Amino acid sequence: MFNWIEYLVFGTMLLLSLLIGVYFGWIKKQDTVAEYLLGGKKMGVFPVTISLVASHISGITLLGVPSEVYAYGTQYVAIFITIVCVYLIIYYLYLPVFFHLQLNSAYEYLELRFSKGTRTLGSLIFSISLIIFIPIVIYVPALAFNQVTGVSVHLISLITSLICIFYTLFGGLKAVVWTDTLQGMFTLTAMSLILILGYLKIGSFHEIWRINQEGSRLELFNLNPSPLERNTIWTVSIGSTFAWLSSIGIHPGALQRFIAVATLKEAKRVIAWGCVGFAVVQALTIPMGLLLYAYYHDCDPLATKMIRKTSQILPYYVMDVARDFPGLTGLFISGVLSAALSTMSAGLNTVAGTLYEDFVQFVLKGEKLSEASQSLILKVIVLVLGLLCVALVFIVEKLGALFQMAISLQGISTGALLGLFSLGLLFPRANAKGAVAGALSSLLGMAVIIVGAQWYIMEKQLRFPGKVTSVDGCPEDLIASLGFNASANAQTWTGLGTPVEADDSVPIIFKISYMYYCMVGTLIVIVVGLLVSYLTTPQDLLSLDPNLFSPPVRRFLPQRRRETVKPAKEEYTLVNTDPAGKDGQYVHESQNIGA
Repeated sequence: MFNWIEYLVFGTMLLLSLLIGVYFGWIKKQDTVAEYLLGGKKMGVFPVTISLVASHISGITLLGVPSEVYAYGTQYVAIFITIVCVYLIIYYLYLPVFFHLQLNSAYEYLELRFSKGTRTLGSLIFSISLIIFIPIVIYVPALAFNQVTGVSVHLISLITSLICIFYTLFGGLKAVVWTDTLQGMFTLTAMSLILILGYLKIGSFHEIWRINQEGSRLELFNLNPSPLERNTIWTVSIGSTFAWLSSIGIHPGALQRFIAVATLKEAKRVIAWGCVGFAVVQALTIPMGLLLYAYYHDCDPLATKMIRKTSQILPYYVMDVARDFPGLTGLFISGVLSAALSTMSAGLNTVAGTLYEDFVQFVLKGEKLSEASQSLILKVIVLVLGLLCVALVFIVEKLGALFQMAISLQGISTGALLGLFSLGLLFPRANAKGAVAGALSSLLGMAVIIVGAQWYIMEKQLRFPGKVTSVDGCPEDLIASLGFNASANAQTWTGLGTPVEADDSVPIIFKISYMYYCMVGTLIVIVVGLLVSYLTTPQDLLSLDPNLFSPPVRRFLPQRRRETVKPAKEEYTLVNTDPAGKDGQYVHESQNIGA
Protein backbone atom coordinates (compact mmCIF):
# COMPACT_ATOMS: atom_id res chain seq x y z
CA MET A 1 0.00 0.00 0.00
CA PHE A 2 2.92 2.40 0.50
CA ASN A 3 4.14 4.27 -2.60
CA TRP A 4 6.44 7.30 -2.73
CA ILE A 5 3.61 9.66 -1.74
CA GLU A 6 2.83 7.64 1.39
CA TYR A 7 6.51 7.51 2.32
CA LEU A 8 6.79 11.27 1.73
CA VAL A 9 3.96 12.02 4.16
CA PHE A 10 5.33 9.58 6.69
CA GLY A 11 8.89 10.86 6.32
CA THR A 12 7.77 14.49 6.66
CA MET A 13 6.37 13.85 10.12
CA LEU A 14 9.56 12.10 11.25
CA LEU A 15 11.78 14.81 9.74
CA LEU A 16 9.85 17.64 11.41
CA SER A 17 10.10 15.82 14.76
CA LEU A 18 13.86 15.50 14.27
CA LEU A 19 14.20 19.18 13.39
CA ILE A 20 12.37 20.18 16.57
CA GLY A 21 14.85 18.10 18.53
CA VAL A 22 17.74 19.78 16.71
CA TYR A 23 16.27 23.23 17.37
CA PHE A 24 15.86 22.77 21.11
CA GLY A 25 18.97 20.64 21.44
CA TRP A 26 21.50 22.87 19.69
CA ILE A 27 19.95 26.26 18.85
CA LYS A 28 17.78 26.84 21.93
CA LYS A 29 19.90 24.77 24.27
CA GLN A 30 18.32 23.34 27.42
CA ASP A 31 21.31 24.08 29.66
CA THR A 32 19.77 23.53 33.08
CA VAL A 33 17.86 20.68 34.70
CA ALA A 34 14.87 23.00 35.23
CA GLU A 35 14.78 23.84 31.52
CA TYR A 36 15.33 20.23 30.45
CA LEU A 37 12.61 18.78 32.70
CA LEU A 38 10.16 21.69 33.09
CA GLY A 39 10.73 23.93 30.07
CA GLY A 40 11.69 26.87 32.27
CA LYS A 41 8.19 26.88 33.83
CA LYS A 42 7.08 29.57 31.39
CA MET A 43 5.44 27.56 28.63
CA GLY A 44 2.18 28.53 26.98
CA VAL A 45 -1.19 26.97 27.76
CA PHE A 46 -1.83 25.84 24.18
CA PRO A 47 1.29 23.71 23.53
CA VAL A 48 1.21 22.30 27.07
CA THR A 49 -2.46 21.32 26.67
CA ILE A 50 -1.87 19.67 23.30
CA SER A 51 1.14 17.88 24.75
CA LEU A 52 -0.91 16.68 27.74
CA VAL A 53 -3.57 15.23 25.45
CA ALA A 54 -1.13 13.80 22.90
CA SER A 55 1.10 12.16 25.49
CA HIS A 56 -1.86 10.37 27.08
CA ILE A 57 -3.60 9.42 23.82
CA SER A 58 -1.41 6.73 22.34
CA GLY A 59 -1.89 4.35 19.46
CA ILE A 60 -3.55 2.09 22.00
CA THR A 61 -6.43 4.57 22.07
CA LEU A 62 -6.47 5.23 18.33
CA LEU A 63 -6.50 1.55 17.40
CA GLY A 64 -7.84 0.00 20.60
CA VAL A 65 -11.03 2.02 21.10
CA PRO A 66 -12.42 1.54 17.55
CA SER A 67 -11.70 -2.20 17.75
CA GLU A 68 -13.28 -2.28 21.23
CA VAL A 69 -16.50 -0.72 19.88
CA TYR A 70 -16.41 -2.96 16.79
CA ALA A 71 -16.17 -6.14 18.86
CA TYR A 72 -18.03 -5.26 22.08
CA GLY A 73 -20.39 -2.38 21.33
CA THR A 74 -20.85 1.21 22.48
CA GLN A 75 -20.90 0.74 26.26
CA TYR A 76 -17.49 2.43 26.22
CA VAL A 77 -19.36 5.71 25.55
CA ALA A 78 -19.69 5.96 29.34
CA ILE A 79 -16.08 7.21 29.22
CA PHE A 80 -17.52 10.74 28.85
CA ILE A 81 -18.86 10.42 32.42
CA THR A 82 -15.31 9.57 33.44
CA ILE A 83 -13.88 12.69 31.77
CA VAL A 84 -16.22 14.97 33.75
CA CYS A 85 -15.48 13.21 37.05
CA VAL A 86 -11.72 13.28 36.45
CA TYR A 87 -11.78 17.00 35.67
CA LEU A 88 -13.67 17.87 38.86
CA ILE A 89 -11.51 15.68 41.11
CA ILE A 90 -8.21 16.97 39.72
CA TYR A 91 -9.40 20.59 39.70
CA TYR A 92 -10.52 20.61 43.34
CA LEU A 93 -8.48 17.92 45.10
CA TYR A 94 -5.15 17.32 43.35
CA LEU A 95 -4.04 20.29 41.25
CA PRO A 96 -4.07 22.97 44.01
CA VAL A 97 -1.71 20.88 46.15
CA PHE A 98 0.82 19.95 43.48
CA PHE A 99 0.95 23.38 41.85
CA HIS A 100 1.50 25.04 45.21
CA LEU A 101 4.40 22.71 46.07
CA GLN A 102 6.22 23.18 42.70
CA LEU A 103 8.15 19.90 43.01
CA ASN A 104 10.62 18.75 40.35
CA SER A 105 9.62 15.17 41.18
CA ALA A 106 6.02 14.29 42.00
CA TYR A 107 7.32 11.61 44.34
CA GLU A 108 8.98 14.20 46.52
CA TYR A 109 5.45 14.73 47.82
CA LEU A 110 5.51 11.24 49.31
CA GLU A 111 8.68 12.11 51.22
CA LEU A 112 7.17 15.35 52.54
CA ARG A 113 3.95 13.60 53.52
CA PHE A 114 5.29 10.23 54.68
CA SER A 115 8.99 9.33 54.47
CA LYS A 116 12.01 8.96 52.20
CA GLY A 117 11.33 5.22 51.92
CA THR A 118 7.80 5.87 50.69
CA ARG A 119 9.15 8.23 48.03
CA THR A 120 11.67 5.65 46.84
CA LEU A 121 9.01 2.94 46.69
CA GLY A 122 6.64 5.15 44.70
CA SER A 123 9.36 6.19 42.24
CA LEU A 124 10.42 2.59 41.73
CA ILE A 125 6.87 1.40 41.08
CA PHE A 126 6.25 4.20 38.58
CA SER A 127 9.52 3.72 36.72
CA ILE A 128 9.06 -0.03 36.31
CA SER A 129 5.42 0.33 35.25
CA LEU A 130 6.22 2.89 32.56
CA ILE A 131 9.13 0.83 31.25
CA ILE A 132 6.64 -2.05 30.88
CA PHE A 133 3.99 0.17 29.24
CA ILE A 134 6.14 2.01 26.68
CA PRO A 135 6.94 -1.16 24.65
CA ILE A 136 3.20 -1.68 24.16
CA VAL A 137 2.99 1.90 22.88
CA ILE A 138 5.86 1.23 20.44
CA TYR A 139 4.41 -2.07 19.24
CA VAL A 140 1.05 -0.60 18.20
CA PRO A 141 2.19 1.66 15.31
CA ALA A 142 4.90 -0.83 14.34
CA LEU A 143 2.20 -3.47 13.83
CA ALA A 144 0.10 -1.04 11.77
CA PHE A 145 3.13 -0.05 9.67
CA ASN A 146 3.99 -3.70 9.10
CA GLN A 147 0.43 -4.31 7.97
CA VAL A 148 0.54 -1.71 5.16
CA THR A 149 4.18 -2.02 4.09
CA GLY A 150 5.45 -5.46 5.06
CA VAL A 151 8.42 -3.88 6.86
CA SER A 152 9.45 -5.90 9.93
CA VAL A 153 7.81 -4.88 13.20
CA HIS A 154 11.19 -4.99 14.92
CA LEU A 155 12.91 -2.84 12.29
CA ILE A 156 10.29 -0.08 12.32
CA SER A 157 10.18 -0.21 16.14
CA LEU A 158 13.92 0.40 16.23
CA ILE A 159 13.93 3.23 13.66
CA THR A 160 11.03 5.21 15.09
CA SER A 161 12.19 4.68 18.66
CA LEU A 162 15.67 5.97 17.85
CA ILE A 163 14.13 9.13 16.37
CA CYS A 164 12.01 9.58 19.49
CA ILE A 165 15.01 8.96 21.75
CA PHE A 166 17.00 11.53 19.74
CA TYR A 167 14.68 14.51 20.14
CA THR A 168 13.81 13.60 23.73
CA LEU A 169 17.50 13.14 24.53
CA PHE A 170 18.65 16.51 23.27
CA GLY A 171 15.57 18.73 23.34
CA GLY A 172 14.15 18.08 26.82
CA LEU A 173 10.57 18.97 27.73
CA LYS A 174 10.31 21.82 25.22
CA ALA A 175 11.13 19.46 22.35
CA VAL A 176 8.72 16.87 23.78
CA VAL A 177 5.91 19.43 24.09
CA TRP A 178 6.37 20.90 20.61
CA THR A 179 6.78 17.51 18.92
CA ASP A 180 3.65 16.40 20.79
CA THR A 181 1.87 19.46 19.37
CA LEU A 182 3.03 18.70 15.83
CA GLN A 183 2.26 15.01 16.12
CA GLY A 184 -1.12 15.77 17.70
CA MET A 185 -2.03 17.76 14.59
CA PHE A 186 -1.06 14.80 12.38
CA THR A 187 -3.15 12.45 14.53
CA LEU A 188 -6.23 14.69 14.59
CA THR A 189 -6.08 15.35 10.86
CA ALA A 190 -5.66 11.68 9.98
CA MET A 191 -8.52 10.45 12.15
CA SER A 192 -10.86 13.22 10.98
CA LEU A 193 -10.23 12.60 7.27
CA ILE A 194 -10.64 8.84 7.58
CA LEU A 195 -13.85 9.26 9.56
CA ILE A 196 -15.30 11.68 7.00
CA LEU A 197 -14.28 9.46 4.08
CA GLY A 198 -15.78 6.41 5.74
CA TYR A 199 -19.10 8.06 6.44
CA LEU A 200 -19.32 9.30 2.85
CA LYS A 201 -18.61 5.76 1.61
CA ILE A 202 -21.40 4.22 3.72
CA GLY A 203 -23.84 6.91 2.62
CA SER A 204 -25.29 8.39 5.80
CA PHE A 205 -25.04 8.33 9.57
CA HIS A 206 -28.58 6.94 9.67
CA GLU A 207 -27.43 3.88 7.72
CA ILE A 208 -24.47 3.33 10.03
CA TRP A 209 -26.77 3.63 13.04
CA ARG A 210 -29.24 1.13 11.57
CA ILE A 211 -26.58 -1.49 10.83
CA ASN A 212 -25.07 -1.17 14.31
CA GLN A 213 -28.51 -1.41 15.91
CA GLU A 214 -29.27 -4.59 14.01
CA GLY A 215 -25.86 -5.93 15.05
CA SER A 216 -26.62 -5.33 18.76
CA ARG A 217 -23.75 -2.82 18.99
CA LEU A 218 -25.74 0.08 20.45
CA GLU A 219 -25.88 -0.03 24.23
CA LEU A 220 -25.17 2.42 27.03
CA PHE A 221 -27.22 1.53 30.08
CA ASN A 222 -26.05 -1.97 30.89
CA LEU A 223 -26.78 -1.65 34.61
CA ASN A 224 -25.63 -5.14 35.58
CA PRO A 225 -23.78 -4.55 38.89
CA SER A 226 -21.65 -7.70 38.67
CA PRO A 227 -17.91 -6.92 38.77
CA LEU A 228 -17.39 -10.02 36.62
CA GLU A 229 -19.10 -8.43 33.61
CA ARG A 230 -16.51 -7.22 31.11
CA ASN A 231 -18.13 -3.87 30.27
CA THR A 232 -21.10 -2.19 31.95
CA ILE A 233 -21.90 1.44 32.66
CA TRP A 234 -20.37 0.87 36.12
CA THR A 235 -17.13 -0.78 34.99
CA VAL A 236 -16.49 1.89 32.37
CA SER A 237 -17.49 5.04 34.27
CA ILE A 238 -16.24 4.07 37.74
CA GLY A 239 -13.31 1.87 36.77
CA SER A 240 -12.02 4.30 34.14
CA THR A 241 -12.26 7.22 36.56
CA PHE A 242 -9.66 5.57 38.80
CA ALA A 243 -7.46 4.66 35.82
CA TRP A 244 -7.60 8.18 34.38
CA LEU A 245 -6.91 9.77 37.76
CA SER A 246 -3.78 7.67 37.95
CA SER A 247 -2.65 8.63 34.45
CA ILE A 248 -3.48 12.35 34.71
CA GLY A 249 -4.14 13.40 38.30
CA ILE A 250 -0.96 12.04 39.94
CA HIS A 251 1.13 11.01 36.93
CA PRO A 252 4.52 12.78 37.00
CA GLY A 253 4.26 13.50 33.27
CA ALA A 254 0.95 15.32 33.71
CA LEU A 255 2.10 17.14 36.85
CA GLN A 256 5.25 18.13 34.97
CA ARG A 257 3.03 19.93 32.46
CA PHE A 258 0.79 21.53 35.07
CA ILE A 259 3.77 23.30 36.64
CA ALA A 260 5.42 24.10 33.29
CA VAL A 261 3.08 27.12 33.06
CA ALA A 262 3.54 30.24 35.18
CA THR A 263 0.31 30.51 37.19
CA LEU A 264 -2.27 28.34 38.92
CA LYS A 265 -4.93 29.94 36.73
CA GLU A 266 -3.07 28.76 33.63
CA ALA A 267 -2.63 25.28 35.13
CA LYS A 268 -6.39 25.08 35.67
CA ARG A 269 -6.92 26.11 32.06
CA VAL A 270 -4.56 23.33 30.98
CA ILE A 271 -6.58 20.64 32.76
CA ALA A 272 -9.89 22.14 31.56
CA TRP A 273 -8.86 22.29 27.91
CA GLY A 274 -7.06 18.98 28.31
CA CYS A 275 -10.32 17.27 29.25
CA VAL A 276 -11.98 18.90 26.23
CA GLY A 277 -9.18 17.44 24.12
CA PHE A 278 -9.68 13.99 25.63
CA ALA A 279 -13.39 14.24 24.83
CA VAL A 280 -12.65 15.22 21.22
CA VAL A 281 -10.38 12.21 20.76
CA GLN A 282 -13.02 9.87 22.18
CA ALA A 283 -15.62 11.54 19.94
CA LEU A 284 -13.47 10.53 16.96
CA THR A 285 -12.49 7.02 17.98
CA ILE A 286 -15.88 5.75 19.20
CA PRO A 287 -17.77 6.63 15.96
CA MET A 288 -14.85 5.05 14.12
CA GLY A 289 -15.79 1.75 15.74
CA LEU A 290 -19.39 2.15 14.54
CA LEU A 291 -18.11 2.89 11.07
CA LEU A 292 -15.93 -0.22 11.06
CA TYR A 293 -18.83 -2.48 12.00
CA ALA A 294 -21.11 -0.88 9.41
CA TYR A 295 -18.48 -1.60 6.75
CA TYR A 296 -17.60 -5.16 7.83
CA HIS A 297 -20.88 -6.30 9.42
CA ASP A 298 -21.40 -9.06 6.84
CA CYS A 299 -17.76 -9.99 6.17
CA ASP A 300 -15.79 -9.98 9.40
CA PRO A 301 -12.03 -9.84 8.60
CA LEU A 302 -11.20 -11.59 11.87
CA ALA A 303 -13.41 -14.57 11.03
CA THR A 304 -11.90 -14.81 7.55
CA LYS A 305 -8.42 -14.44 9.08
CA MET A 306 -7.61 -11.41 6.96
CA ILE A 307 -6.35 -9.97 10.25
CA ARG A 308 -4.95 -11.78 13.28
CA LYS A 309 -6.12 -9.41 16.03
CA THR A 310 -9.02 -6.98 16.36
CA SER A 311 -6.49 -4.17 16.91
CA GLN A 312 -5.53 -4.56 13.22
CA ILE A 313 -9.00 -3.82 11.91
CA LEU A 314 -8.60 -0.03 11.56
CA PRO A 315 -5.35 -0.22 9.53
CA TYR A 316 -7.00 -2.96 7.43
CA TYR A 317 -9.97 -0.66 6.84
CA VAL A 318 -7.73 2.24 5.82
CA MET A 319 -5.96 -0.02 3.33
CA ASP A 320 -9.35 -1.05 2.00
CA VAL A 321 -10.92 2.38 1.45
CA ALA A 322 -7.92 4.69 0.86
CA ARG A 323 -6.73 3.15 -2.41
CA ASP A 324 -8.09 6.07 -4.44
CA PHE A 325 -6.68 8.74 -2.10
CA PRO A 326 -2.87 8.94 -2.42
CA GLY A 327 -1.19 9.98 0.81
CA LEU A 328 -4.10 9.09 3.09
CA THR A 329 -2.61 5.79 4.22
CA GLY A 330 0.69 7.53 4.92
CA LEU A 331 -1.15 10.21 6.89
CA PHE A 332 -3.01 7.59 8.92
CA ILE A 333 0.13 5.65 9.78
CA SER A 334 1.83 8.96 10.63
CA GLY A 335 -1.07 9.79 12.93
CA VAL A 336 -0.91 6.46 14.75
CA LEU A 337 2.87 6.67 14.99
CA SER A 338 2.63 10.29 16.17
CA ALA A 339 0.40 9.29 19.04
CA ALA A 340 2.85 6.58 20.04
CA LEU A 341 5.89 8.86 19.78
CA SER A 342 4.13 11.48 21.92
CA THR A 343 3.48 8.95 24.66
CA MET A 344 6.95 7.45 24.42
CA SER A 345 8.80 10.78 24.49
CA ALA A 346 6.75 12.06 27.41
CA GLY A 347 7.32 8.78 29.24
CA LEU A 348 11.09 8.81 28.70
CA ASN A 349 11.38 12.43 29.79
CA THR A 350 9.28 11.78 32.89
CA VAL A 351 11.01 8.56 33.94
CA ALA A 352 14.42 10.14 33.40
CA GLY A 353 13.47 13.04 35.67
CA THR A 354 12.02 10.69 38.28
CA LEU A 355 15.08 8.43 38.35
CA TYR A 356 17.42 11.43 38.48
CA GLU A 357 15.58 13.26 41.26
CA ASP A 358 14.74 10.22 43.38
CA PHE A 359 17.69 7.88 42.84
CA VAL A 360 20.71 9.60 41.31
CA GLN A 361 20.46 12.53 43.71
CA PHE A 362 20.16 10.08 46.59
CA VAL A 363 23.33 8.25 45.46
CA LEU A 364 25.18 11.55 45.14
CA LYS A 365 24.13 12.40 48.72
CA GLY A 366 23.87 16.12 48.14
CA GLU A 367 27.07 16.44 46.08
CA LYS A 368 26.75 19.47 43.82
CA LEU A 369 27.26 18.70 40.14
CA SER A 370 27.60 21.17 37.32
CA GLU A 371 24.58 21.75 35.10
CA ALA A 372 26.47 20.06 32.25
CA SER A 373 27.05 16.94 34.36
CA GLN A 374 23.42 16.80 35.47
CA SER A 375 22.22 17.22 31.89
CA LEU A 376 24.55 14.44 30.74
CA ILE A 377 23.23 12.06 33.39
CA LEU A 378 19.64 12.77 32.32
CA LYS A 379 20.49 12.09 28.69
CA VAL A 380 22.23 8.81 29.50
CA ILE A 381 19.15 7.70 31.46
CA VAL A 382 16.88 8.56 28.48
CA LEU A 383 19.12 6.62 26.09
CA VAL A 384 19.33 3.49 28.27
CA LEU A 385 15.59 3.46 28.99
CA GLY A 386 14.73 3.98 25.33
CA LEU A 387 16.85 1.07 24.15
CA LEU A 388 15.46 -1.16 26.93
CA CYS A 389 11.89 -0.38 25.84
CA VAL A 390 12.71 -1.27 22.24
CA ALA A 391 14.09 -4.64 23.37
CA LEU A 392 10.90 -5.38 25.33
CA VAL A 393 8.80 -5.14 22.15
CA PHE A 394 9.81 -8.77 21.50
CA ILE A 395 7.84 -9.78 24.61
CA VAL A 396 4.80 -7.56 23.96
CA GLU A 397 4.04 -9.14 20.59
CA LYS A 398 3.47 -12.47 22.34
CA LEU A 399 0.61 -11.10 24.45
CA GLY A 400 -3.12 -10.87 23.76
CA ALA A 401 -5.83 -8.32 22.90
CA LEU A 402 -4.35 -4.83 22.73
CA PHE A 403 -6.75 -2.58 24.63
CA GLN A 404 -7.56 -5.02 27.41
CA MET A 405 -3.92 -6.09 27.74
CA ALA A 406 -2.66 -2.51 28.07
CA ILE A 407 -5.13 -1.56 30.80
CA SER A 408 -4.58 -4.87 32.57
CA LEU A 409 -0.79 -4.55 32.78
CA GLN A 410 -1.06 -0.95 33.94
CA GLY A 411 -3.47 -2.07 36.65
CA ILE A 412 -0.65 -3.75 38.60
CA SER A 413 0.97 -0.42 39.44
CA THR A 414 -1.55 2.35 38.77
CA GLY A 415 -3.77 1.39 41.69
CA ALA A 416 -0.81 1.32 44.10
CA LEU A 417 0.37 4.76 42.98
CA LEU A 418 -3.05 6.39 43.00
CA GLY A 419 -3.69 4.85 46.41
CA LEU A 420 -0.40 6.22 47.81
CA PHE A 421 -1.10 9.79 46.73
CA SER A 422 -4.78 9.65 47.66
CA LEU A 423 -3.91 8.28 51.09
CA GLY A 424 -1.62 11.25 51.63
CA LEU A 425 -3.91 13.91 50.19
CA LEU A 426 -7.21 12.80 51.68
CA PHE A 427 -6.49 10.95 54.96
CA PRO A 428 -4.57 13.03 57.52
CA ARG A 429 -4.15 10.18 60.02
CA ALA A 430 -2.38 7.88 57.56
CA ASN A 431 1.31 7.38 58.37
CA ALA A 432 4.39 6.13 56.51
CA LYS A 433 4.09 2.53 57.75
CA GLY A 434 0.51 2.38 56.54
CA ALA A 435 1.44 3.87 53.16
CA VAL A 436 4.23 1.37 52.53
CA ALA A 437 2.16 -1.59 53.76
CA GLY A 438 -0.78 -0.53 51.61
CA ALA A 439 1.32 -0.05 48.47
CA LEU A 440 3.09 -3.39 48.83
CA SER A 441 -0.19 -5.19 49.53
CA SER A 442 -1.72 -3.60 46.44
CA LEU A 443 1.22 -4.55 44.23
CA LEU A 444 1.23 -8.13 45.42
CA GLY A 445 -2.54 -8.55 45.26
CA MET A 446 -2.95 -6.99 41.81
CA ALA A 447 0.06 -8.85 40.41
CA VAL A 448 -1.55 -12.14 41.44
CA ILE A 449 -4.93 -11.18 39.97
CA ILE A 450 -3.65 -9.69 36.70
CA VAL A 451 -0.84 -12.10 35.92
CA GLY A 452 -3.17 -14.98 36.77
CA ALA A 453 -5.89 -13.61 34.47
CA GLN A 454 -3.41 -13.06 31.62
CA TRP A 455 -2.15 -16.61 32.05
CA TYR A 456 -5.63 -18.08 31.75
CA ILE A 457 -6.31 -15.83 28.74
CA MET A 458 -3.16 -17.06 26.96
CA GLU A 459 -4.12 -20.64 27.81
CA LYS A 460 -7.57 -20.02 26.25
CA GLN A 461 -9.27 -20.95 29.51
CA LEU A 462 -10.61 -17.41 29.92
CA ARG A 463 -12.24 -15.96 26.81
CA PHE A 464 -14.06 -12.77 25.85
CA PRO A 465 -16.02 -13.40 22.63
CA GLY A 466 -17.51 -10.27 21.11
CA LYS A 467 -20.92 -9.45 19.71
CA VAL A 468 -22.43 -11.05 16.62
CA THR A 469 -20.40 -11.03 13.40
CA SER A 470 -21.00 -12.61 10.01
CA VAL A 471 -19.26 -13.73 6.81
CA ASP A 472 -22.47 -14.08 4.76
CA GLY A 473 -21.62 -11.07 2.63
CA CYS A 474 -18.06 -12.07 1.78
CA PRO A 475 -17.24 -12.53 -1.93
CA GLU A 476 -17.65 -16.13 -3.02
CA ASP A 477 -14.14 -16.32 -4.41
CA LEU A 478 -12.75 -15.22 -1.03
CA ILE A 479 -14.70 -17.88 0.84
CA ALA A 480 -13.64 -20.50 -1.69
CA SER A 481 -9.97 -19.59 -1.32
CA LEU A 482 -9.89 -19.72 2.48
CA GLY A 483 -9.66 -23.47 2.87
CA PHE A 484 -11.59 -23.46 6.15
CA ASN A 485 -15.09 -22.77 7.43
CA ALA A 486 -15.01 -19.01 8.11
CA SER A 487 -18.55 -18.98 9.50
CA ALA A 488 -17.35 -21.17 12.38
CA ASN A 489 -15.12 -18.29 13.50
CA ALA A 490 -17.95 -15.76 13.54
CA GLN A 491 -19.55 -14.66 16.83
CA THR A 492 -23.22 -15.20 17.67
CA TRP A 493 -23.93 -13.17 20.83
CA THR A 494 -26.78 -10.64 20.44
CA GLY A 495 -27.76 -9.95 24.06
CA LEU A 496 -26.94 -7.12 26.44
CA GLY A 497 -23.23 -6.81 27.19
CA THR A 498 -20.88 -9.57 26.13
CA PRO A 499 -20.30 -12.97 27.76
CA VAL A 500 -17.21 -13.94 29.73
CA GLU A 501 -16.43 -17.60 29.04
CA ALA A 502 -14.28 -19.38 31.60
CA ASP A 503 -13.42 -23.00 32.26
CA ASP A 504 -14.48 -24.40 35.62
CA SER A 505 -10.85 -24.46 36.72
CA VAL A 506 -10.55 -20.63 36.58
CA PRO A 507 -10.95 -19.08 40.09
CA ILE A 508 -13.56 -16.33 40.33
CA ILE A 509 -10.99 -13.66 41.31
CA PHE A 510 -9.43 -13.86 37.83
CA LYS A 511 -12.78 -13.14 36.17
CA ILE A 512 -13.09 -9.62 37.60
CA SER A 513 -13.44 -6.94 34.89
CA TYR A 514 -10.14 -5.48 33.75
CA MET A 515 -11.71 -2.02 34.10
CA TYR A 516 -11.76 -2.43 37.89
CA TYR A 517 -8.08 -3.27 38.30
CA CYS A 518 -6.94 0.25 39.17
CA MET A 519 -9.89 0.79 41.52
CA VAL A 520 -9.23 -2.45 43.39
CA GLY A 521 -5.54 -1.63 43.70
CA THR A 522 -6.34 1.85 45.03
CA LEU A 523 -8.83 0.57 47.59
CA ILE A 524 -6.32 -2.02 48.84
CA VAL A 525 -3.80 0.77 49.54
CA ILE A 526 -6.34 2.91 51.38
CA VAL A 527 -7.90 0.11 53.45
CA VAL A 528 -4.60 -1.54 54.42
CA GLY A 529 -2.90 1.84 54.84
CA LEU A 530 -5.49 3.18 57.25
CA LEU A 531 -5.69 -0.09 59.17
CA VAL A 532 -1.91 -0.26 59.68
CA SER A 533 -1.76 3.46 60.54
CA TYR A 534 -4.30 3.09 63.34
CA LEU A 535 -2.75 -0.12 64.62
CA THR A 536 0.66 1.56 64.86
CA THR A 537 0.87 5.27 65.60
CA PRO A 538 -1.52 7.52 63.67
CA GLN A 539 0.10 10.54 62.05
CA ASP A 540 0.66 13.55 64.32
CA LEU A 541 -1.23 16.26 62.45
CA LEU A 542 0.62 19.09 64.19
CA SER A 543 3.88 17.96 62.59
CA LEU A 544 2.66 18.23 58.98
CA ASP A 545 2.30 21.16 56.62
CA PRO A 546 -1.43 21.66 55.88
CA ASN A 547 -0.52 22.45 52.27
CA LEU A 548 0.14 18.74 51.79
CA PHE A 549 -3.60 18.02 52.00
CA SER A 550 -6.41 18.68 49.54
CA PRO A 551 -8.25 21.95 50.30
CA PRO A 552 -11.53 20.30 51.46
CA VAL A 553 -9.56 18.11 53.92
CA ARG A 554 -7.83 21.04 55.62
CA ARG A 555 -10.97 21.98 57.53
CA PHE A 556 -10.57 18.78 59.54
CA LEU A 557 -7.05 19.66 60.67
CA PRO A 558 -6.39 21.13 64.12
CA GLN A 559 -7.09 24.86 64.27
CA ARG A 560 -3.43 25.76 64.79
CA ARG A 561 -2.42 23.99 61.59
CA ARG A 562 -5.24 25.41 59.52
CA GLU A 563 -4.10 28.91 60.34
CA THR A 564 -0.68 28.24 58.76
CA VAL A 565 -2.05 27.38 55.33
CA LYS A 566 -0.50 29.65 52.73
CA PRO A 567 -2.46 30.97 49.76
CA ALA A 568 -1.84 29.05 46.56
CA LYS A 569 1.19 30.29 44.69
CA GLU A 570 -0.10 32.09 41.63
CA GLU A 571 3.10 32.98 39.82
CA TYR A 572 6.72 31.94 39.94
CA THR A 573 9.80 33.77 38.71
CA LEU A 574 13.30 32.45 38.04
CA VAL A 575 15.67 34.25 40.38
CA ASN A 576 19.45 33.95 40.04
CA THR A 577 21.20 32.93 43.23
CA ASP A 578 24.80 33.25 42.10
CA PRO A 579 26.72 36.10 40.48
CA ALA A 580 27.34 34.15 37.29
CA GLY A 581 23.61 33.66 36.82
CA LYS A 582 23.94 29.96 36.07
CA ASP A 583 21.93 28.69 39.00
CA GLY A 584 18.52 29.74 40.19
CA GLN A 585 15.27 28.91 41.94
CA TYR A 586 11.61 29.59 41.29
CA VAL A 587 9.95 31.78 43.90
CA HIS A 588 6.50 33.26 44.37
CA GLU A 589 6.23 36.86 43.24
CA SER A 590 5.25 37.94 46.77
CA GLN A 591 8.15 36.18 48.51
CA ASN A 592 11.00 38.16 50.04
CA ILE A 593 14.05 36.44 48.57
CA GLY A 594 16.67 38.67 50.17
CA ALA A 595 19.86 39.93 48.57
